[in-house]
Amino acid sequence: MGQTTLFEYPMAPDTCSNIESRCNYSVQHFWDKCELTKPFTAEYDSLLMEAMITYFDIMKAGANVNVSLSSVRDLMFKSQANHDNFIKLLSMAEYLLYFHDFDFIDDLYLTFAKSGADATWMKKEARNHFAEQVKRIEASKLGAELYNFEFTSITGVRKHLLDLKGASKLYVLMFSDGENGSSIERMRLNTDIALGNVVESGQVEIINIVVGDAPKIWDKDSQSYSSTWVVGASKEVVDKLDLRIMPCIYLLDEDFKVIAKNKTVDFVKSLVSR
Repeated sequence: MGQTTLFEYPMAPDTCSNIESRCNYSVQHFWDKCELTKPFTAEYDSLLMEAMITYFDIMKAGANVNVSLSSVRDLMFKSQANHDNFIKLLSMAEYLLYFHDFDFIDDLYLTFAKSGADATWMKKEARNHFAEQVKRIEASKLGAELYNFEFTSITGVRKHLLDLKGASKLYVLMFSDGENGSSIERMRLNTDIALGNVVESGQVEIINIVVGDAPKIWDKDSQSYSSTWVVGASKEVVDKLDLRIMPCIYLLDEDFKVIAKNKTVDFVKSLVSR
């Protein structure tokens, strides 16, 4: 029978009397039995991935945020004793927390990314990769007011995002490009009856920002933009904001604080239909 776990996971003692204390203990001691100085060979990659998922699941189950962040910092510091292990852990964290919707606060992945950006022994290109991620995420963190980027409206007027603040309770901010998939998703938003009703009532406003130069795209796909939307184009957002998928949707509250990010049209439609 094959090995079931890469190392022995911790068991919280009976003195931990509630969910938070048990989760905190497990997160703090999760990697105690893992020999971080020995290479994580490829044959055990699946077990390492399982360990990372379990680690994050315990955090989600009720661990204190500060305890979780401290645990990650400690893990990444210790793992630098073996550079290959450090890179593997960092890559798995990026896969799970950045490229998948693991439903975590941005600060968790930022802790991993900052460790990569600060690792002076890594190649400059790799450090820059994580440094750019840090910059984009910090400009568009969950719970914070979104970076006030500049855009050009479809009528040619230059504006900033915060110029659009009004009476709406929810703003659907959709970033799209010139690819066919973006026009299809715009059409799905534009033809959704339930969403159209809340837009007409003023409860929701849809802002569609084309990433890059827009005139040719607007001429080509003008029918996929609703007359009830705010439409614009911005070159700077690709370097300034955390856009992991395209099209990419942010949900902003009435104060333009980020309440959800990197969501899909299906997510928006399900939200409105509740």
